Amino acid sequence: MPAKTRLAKIESADRDAFRSASADDAEQHPAILASSSSRSIHSQNTPPTLWQRRQWLAWTSIAGTAVLTGCRESSSTDEAESASIIRTDVPLRIVWTGTDSDAETLRRTWQSISEQPLQITVVTPPTESASSQDSPDKPDGDADQEASIWDAAAKADVIVFPLSQLGEMVSRERIMPSRKSPSGTKPNPPAVRVATTFGQESRALCLGGALPALLVGEKATSKVSTSSTITWDDLEKLAAEFPGKVAEPTAEGWAGVSYLWRLASVLSASWLFDRDTLEPLLTQPEYVDVLRQMVATTQQGPDSFMTPGEIFRNVGSGKLVAGIGFPQVEIDPVDEDDESASAGNVQVSGLPIAERGVANADGVIMERTGRAVFAPQTLAGSLAASCRQTAAANQFLKWLAGGEGSEPLYRSIPGLQHPTTESSIDGAAGGNYQPWLRSAWQNPNVMPPLNLVGGDRYLAVLDSEIRKCLTGDQSPEDACAAISESWSELHKEYGVKKQKRSWQQALGLL
Repeated sequence: MPAKTRLAKIESADRDAFRSASADDAEQHPAILASSSSRSIHSQNTPPTLWQRRQWLAWTSIAGTAVLTGCRESSSTDEAESASIIRTDVPLRIVWTGTDSDAETLRRTWQSISEQPLQITVVTPPTESASSQDSPDKPDGDADQEASIWDAAAKADVIVFPLSQLGEMVSRERIMPSRKSPSGTKPNPPAVRVATTFGQESRALCLGGALPALLVGEKATSKVSTSSTITWDDLEKLAAEFPGKVAEPTAEGWAGVSYLWRLASVLSASWLFDRDTLEPLLTQPEYVDVLRQMVATTQQGPDSFMTPGEIFRNVGSGKLVAGIGFPQVEIDPVDEDDESASAGNVQVSGLPIAERGVANADGVIMERTGRAVFAPQTLAGSLAASCRQTAAANQFLKWLAGGEGSEPLYRSIPGLQHPTTESSIDGAAGGNYQPWLRSAWQNPNVMPPLNLVGGDRYLAVLDSEIRKCLTGDQSPEDACAAISESWSELHKEYGVKKQKRSWQQALGLL
């Protein structure tokens, strides 16, 4: 059919459609037709031309495209484009668990690489009274009053908190699941991924990452065939041979953690609680035996209670012949002997094993249970559920977790030691700790450090009763019974059903 004929038919169809629609409107809506008589007569009587019809089709096509674009799910390209648009005139709201000095170091280091201002709220772990209630968010109080981490976290973009609070952060809906790393990004080691997973979802970036190691100095290397096969009995004998020279962390806040580390290295049964009833298991003989041996070893150790970092430095300097610890940034000045610690040749290995020559069900000789426990004080960082600047907050969090320019943080702030960041405090072991740690991070068999609602209160009870036992104020049996009783009371206070679900999420069962 010739083009002119086709065009004539199209215009004829348009006129018929227009007249038909006009007639229908006149019959069904005479009032509307009458009210429109004041409009231009030309617009009523002149049928649309081909150009007008094509114009109408073009406009509807554009509108349809816009609607589809607005309603479709965002693609990775869209996310990348939105992430690149970061406002630098709105402060990022940071909740930091630490000190004012830490916050100032954080602010100064960030300002050296970014124009984004930071609004930092410094908090400490919640007190017993603050953690014992699930009250709604409170209004802002006096500026001088110490903020509750839960209140502050409800109005934050990024939250930095101890790993012990991961379960409660999820329960209170203060944090959102971590974003998936872009393709090509080096993933975190298995142990770190497991430690920051809760309810089978990645919830945080690990900012601490240190694991306890057995440190054997030069004076004791001849007494130990190889530190990789030393048993807890061997360590106890070493402590008896070198009185005051073998140590494990027993300072306030660390004695209970040391007990957890010993349990993880020895036990292969259920971890801390019965999975079905949530009944504490500490009164069982194997749990009591571990504490009894811990008491016997520490009685031969130094008179002072020490932290992991202090033990690490003292083994390197030769003040201790062996101990359990890891490197920590020290705020207080160290003496000249400690400054020469880098000359020490220290063997670094996993924690002692339960018994040499024990075989598993397949007949394979077991060196250790393979379990690891990150310290509850380990720092983790998450995007807050209340985050209003997701792109900027995510950029900041990635930088904090070992990004370019973050190195000064890891030299100045205690507790920071990320898998992708080289440590500058490894000299005390002759540089042997970091290579060992990278190997230890490959172990995915990580147990949770009491990641329950109110986990800090559970840990406080554990630490207090263990310290009483270490000082001779109560027997191992009484200490384990007291811990179990207090934990059971906390279960009831928070709700056994709620705590059971939280514990199963911590274990990766839900």
